[in-house]
Amino acid sequence: MNSLQIESCAAALRDAERTRKTINPLSASYPTLTEEHAYAIQAQTLKLRNERAVGYKLGYTSEAMRAQMNIDHPNYGILTNSARVDQVDASVDLGALIHPLVEPEIALLVGRRIEGTGHDRNSVWSHVDAVMPAFEVVDTRYHEYKFKITDNISDNSSNARYLTGTPRSLSSVGDLRLLGVLLWTEGRCIDQGIGANALGDPLLALAWLANFLGERDHVIAAGSVILTGGLTRAYPATKNQTYVAEFGELGAIRIHFKGK
Repeated sequence: MNSLQIESCAAALRDAERTRKTINPLSASYPTLTEEHAYAIQAQTLKLRNERAVGYKLGYTSEAMRAQMNIDHPNYGILTNSARVDQVDASVDLGALIHPLVEPEIALLVGRRIEGTGHDRNSVWSHVDAVMPAFEVVDTRYHEYKFKITDNISDNSSNARYLTGTPRSLSSVGDLRLLGVLLWTEGRCIDQGIGANALGDPLLALAWLANFLGERDHVIAAGSVILTGGLTRAYPATKNQTYVAEFGELGAIRIHFKGK
């Protein structure tokens, strides 16, 4: 793809997000679309949105999500300031979204810049200031949740909104691999997961991101929020619906959907 085609794809995705009028997956028009092209489209779309990047979201770090969406390896998207859900109100306006899904995640707050490659869970540990319970609201700008991984990357890994809860130190919550989550809605527990669902360990998910970015001479800046990936399947968000995720010693988090 040339630069004009990348700009055209980014503009189409941005317009679909703004107008809530969906489009065909980009790979339908560009069958040779590569992941390199997709990340370039993602970056160009971020420029068009003119928003401040505040971190990263990892997609498809869990087997459940890869199976649900027929995606075979992880990717990442960019979190922006406008995607953050207010912690006090904890509500999302469905009227601004297309077909949102919600998933519980473990979020990490990076306190010290991470650069280079060769990272593992031990090397990233000292860079993490806090761990938080989180929800991500995903939303595809395509007609439906059927696409190739290159389409998903181009569409910022389907990120739409995110909410984080009270931060805790890593040492106070023990082994993140063993941290369980129960997902509730309308008084029913509908799913459960464990931290190990995120690439075996949320810290390994962070290491994967650091290495992937490091190979491309990018860094994870201090202050970045990292969503390490859904720990359960993703579930539809409907009007007046509330989801609660209970993360044991990490605490619980609640999100409410209104409008539409």
